[in-house]
Amino acid sequence: MLDTSVNFETLVDEIYEAGVLPERWPQVFDRLAAMADAEGAMIFASAPGIPRWTSSERIRERIDRWTKSPYATKNPRSARLIAENEPWFLTDLDRFTMEELDNESFYRDILRPAGLGWCAGTSVRSPSGDTLVISVEKAYAKGPVERAVADQLDGLRPHLARAAVLSGRLGFERARTAVATLQMIGLPASAVSQEGRVIAANPGFISSTTIVGIGAQDQVQFASQVAQTMFIEALSKPLSLSKTGRSIPISGTEHSPPLIAHVLPLRLAGLDVFAGAMSILLLTPITHQQRSPGPELLQALFDLTPAEARITSLLIDGNSVAAISKMQSVSLNTVRTQLKSVFLKTGVERQVDLVRLLGQPRVQLIPDRDA
Repeated sequence: MLDTSVNFETLVDEIYEAGVLPERWPQVFDRLAAMADAEGAMIFASAPGIPRWTSSERIRERIDRWTKSPYATKNPRSARLIAENEPWFLTDLDRFTMEELDNESFYRDILRPAGLGWCAGTSVRSPSGDTLVISVEKAYAKGPVERAVADQLDGLRPHLARAAVLSGRLGFERARTAVATLQMIGLPASAVSQEGRVIAANPGFISSTTIVGIGAQDQVQFASQVAQTMFIEALSKPLSLSKTGRSIPISGTEHSPPLIAHVLPLRLAGLDVFAGAMSILLLTPITHQQRSPGPELLQALFDLTPAEARITSLLIDGNSVAAISKMQSVSLNTVRTQLKSVFLKTGVERQVDLVRLLGQPRVQLIPDRDA
């Protein structure tokens, strides 16, 4: 049923407020849902990688289950309602017959059991190049969204699109600010997209080293293929890195010192839905020291266990596997097993590579026939 009580002027103001303050979007979604007698509304970034979305609180749990299902990136609704990128709201019945809807497993097995099943949706392009889908989700039991309601939503579409673009721009500006701030404390850094494209880089990053740089199509390019693979893997799993990030060891060369490349997800208070998933890549050169970094630092940099960090520190200080076994009161096999885990986490294959990686020129690696 068409809701004639909506104060469009007030709602438009709220939409633009949400463009600047992303925490206001759920309030806007609730107002859009009320127009269609719906359960809630959402914005979904149709892009590769982990789904990015925000929604009304009332349907958040249901949308979370949906986005974790195989239908998150491929479903018949997206194929028919979004692909044409038409500048208005479409309903399910604009692109499906009732018989098709009853036979589609996405509707039958995912939406309807969750108390949903009807929608009015539209799509806009974000500054990141992603397609943003704005969808009002209605309960199946209440019947389809009326064409008159979709027409009413069409009057708000230009404002929704502009607010989404504004949110995306603010996300990019916050990323640039973060990179510039890191330059002020002497850290080379860049903001990168989930695909590894540089969005912003400070002067220190641009001129820092030949080990890593900006290649074709603004892609981050590591000279080491192992480091490049670890970097791409880190970007593909941003949610798992939300607390600790990922540290990538980079061996030094004749002209460049070894360094640690840290990949830190950039949380933008909801703006990442609009600006795209971004991470900060910052470079920390490893200076030549007389002793190895402390176990606590090694543990933090490479996500080592306390035991792994201790044996790594002892190895860097020049101790053999046999000596470490005695010092730690553990078997040789235990030390070897822990070292294998350290090699995997640091991206090296041998003890000598681990020592060289951390830049300890005074260390004389003691050959270990048992290693």
